[in-house]
Amino acid sequence: MLAACVLAAGARSISLGQDGNWDLKNYHWYNAWALMNGRMGWDLAPAQVQTYYNPIGDLPFYFLVHVLPGPKLVAFAMALSTAIAAYFLIRLCATLFSPSRFSIVAATAIGVTGAAGQATIGSTMNEWLSAAFLLPAIYLATRNLAQGAGRRSPDFGLAAFLVGCSVGLKLTYGVFGIGFLAALLASGPWREGLRRTGWATLFMFAGFLLFGGYWAWTMAREFGNPTFPYYNHVFASPWWEPVAFFDRNWGPREPLQWLLFPLYFARQSTLVSEVAFRDYRLAALLVLAIAAVIAWAIGRQRLPPTWRFLAIFTVVSYLVWLPLFGIYRYLVPLELLSGPLIVGCLVYLLHSGALRLVAIGIVAVLLVGTTRPMSWGRIPFGERYFDVHVPELEPNALVIMGFSHPMAYNIPFFRSDARFVSPASNFLMPGQKNRLARRIEDVIRTHTGPIYLMEYRARVGQDPATLAHFGLAFAEAPCRPIRSPFSDNYVQVCPVARRPAG
Repeated sequence: MLAACVLAAGARSISLGQDGNWDLKNYHWYNAWALMNGRMGWDLAPAQVQTYYNPIGDLPFYFLVHVLPGPKLVAFAMALSTAIAAYFLIRLCATLFSPSRFSIVAATAIGVTGAAGQATIGSTMNEWLSAAFLLPAIYLATRNLAQGAGRRSPDFGLAAFLVGCSVGLKLTYGVFGIGFLAALLASGPWREGLRRTGWATLFMFAGFLLFGGYWAWTMAREFGNPTFPYYNHVFASPWWEPVAFFDRNWGPREPLQWLLFPLYFARQSTLVSEVAFRDYRLAALLVLAIAAVIAWAIGRQRLPPTWRFLAIFTVVSYLVWLPLFGIYRYLVPLELLSGPLIVGCLVYLLHSGALRLVAIGIVAVLLVGTTRPMSWGRIPFGERYFDVHVPELEPNALVIMGFSHPMAYNIPFFRSDARFVSPASNFLMPGQKNRLARRIEDVIRTHTGPIYLMEYRARVGQDPATLAHFGLAFAEAPCRPIRSPFSDNYVQVCPVARRPAG
């Protein structure tokens, strides 16, 4: 079964094409390269705020590109995390629905075909990488509860450790860490739940340290904030303003949306995503869950511990995600679990075996058939993953990154003594008084070698304004193109010069 998952996920990844998403062009490739080449403090925020994201999860992709002979093999290998998560979803469904193979297949089909999950297979967004740790954890916990092994079983410790690994790789998975602890707390008698949750917290922290500890320590050492620049209202690092840094463009916007949000973003995907998609899984789950709660309140049937664990994990994770992020892509684990939860609700609500099968089949076909996955950009496969050709710069060159566009993926192909800084980005603007902005300004104003601006050919208005702030202007020499299919050859490097005084 695992081999079948590997082959299916790899084939699906190749069929989608080579990953070319905004984040890859902005930081996934650059961050891993910068870590391996000691660029911390030399380059200053060239990948915008994402420069300071944990690069450990990007290292597998970085090494695959260097080791494997072609981008199709890289795409296949990058889908291994999808295969692992799907495999443990199948095992979870088998634990919940055995011996009903039809329910297992239907629940798995609903779970693995979600809009966000399908779009990110084989990509560098790392949703599946963290899910490959989280789904085994969910399976181990539910298997333990199904078998009644008790708190002394090593399953809970290993499960918590795997959850911590997923959070260490991608901090947005912290919502699932909270959901996991809440589910453990409520999975048995309160004394046992407290003891189990306490031990799980320690194991989870150990897992977090494995993949997230080094980068948290690095950010604390360099900037005085282990999550820099996030939560700076707590850590008060002088390298950025002492405010909370969150993207408030997504999530509920009206009181009723807070109560029934899945019903709203099922119709208006722009509430939770910058790209369009269609997925009714969480809306269907919300409706069926409400019906199941009503049926439970009337019948007062005892809920098995496995289902109580899954229900609490899902509800708490969702409720933490709702005000904190509101970005649908971060819900890939709940997309996966929507399959067994939807089928489980139907099994609970319908007592006739034949009616159950018909309802499960219809719902599965409708949900899978109506899904329209997201798309953040794929490009045709070439001979090399990064077919980038940059112009030769003079020694000791300083390159100012232009505003807004993701261009840091080009940096590894320039000469190693070139320095890259970004004074105007998605979290910095010229004139800010934090230490990072002042450091960038000092580097630009005191640099004695050649200076360039990297930008798109369709120049944005901020770039001339940025140069003017530092007493610079475009030189008369022509811009030099960067040839790469990642940007359709739109990126260029333009010489700039200091304006005469006065």
